[in-house]
Amino acid sequence: MTELLDSLVPAPAAGRYAAFVAAVFASSVLSSALGIGGYALLPLFVGFYGAKSGVALITVYFLFQNCAKLLLTWHHVDFALAGRLIAWALPGALLGGVLLVVVPAHVFQRVLGAGVLAMVIVPRLRRRRGAAPQAPARTGFALFALAYGVASGALGSGNVLKGPFLTSLGVVKERYIGTYALTSCALNVPKLLVYRGGGVAPGTLLASAWPLLLVSLAGTYAGTRLLRHIPPAWFERVSNAVFVVAALAMLVVPT
Repeated sequence: MTELLDSLVPAPAAGRYAAFVAAVFASSVLSSALGIGGYALLPLFVGFYGAKSGVALITVYFLFQNCAKLLLTWHHVDFALAGRLIAWALPGALLGGVLLVVVPAHVFQRVLGAGVLAMVIVPRLRRRRGAAPQAPARTGFALFALAYGVASGALGSGNVLKGPFLTSLGVVKERYIGTYALTSCALNVPKLLVYRGGGVAPGTLLASAWPLLLVSLAGTYAGTRLLRHIPPAWFERVSNAVFVVAALAMLVVPT
């Protein structure tokens, strides 16, 4: 195992990389078991790779994870809805990816911190309002999908917007999981091309992310099998506290 890690990253960084992979695995287990969004891992990736490369590498992880989900739920995908969502979200994702590339690193880190705070706060505000969201009109659908794409490209994940959006349209259970995974996969690939073309994620960095495939598979399996009885509310409170601290650090600590 030591030789494998040494081939991925120079010593003594191998030990730090091993700790990073272990933390991603633990977070993946908890995420799969408790339904916490994948954005929970964003501060971890940013802390290890830096703001811009962290977004690129977590996109690789999301691609692996969503491909696995898609294989399990392919027959339940709402292809008509997914096609509409992808058509409007893709331009936004490309724009968001370009913003990630061109915005200076110190500015982007603060934007990323603000985005993480929004990911924590917005769902709670929606729950406090208590009103069930209505299915959007055609124009509303396009604008919302475009905003989701921009968030996805710039922050690595716009799923905090997409999740409530899909449920507001009555998309639930296997149909939700499959449609969610397909739309995410469709945006992840072009985003990675933009990141690589802009120098944010060189090919060698992307190639070094292959262990995340194993982590995503193992974490998803272990999470669904072993941790389904952990109270979600407990973990949500703890994880959100971590997100807020990480976001504030990104806002005030220089890169």
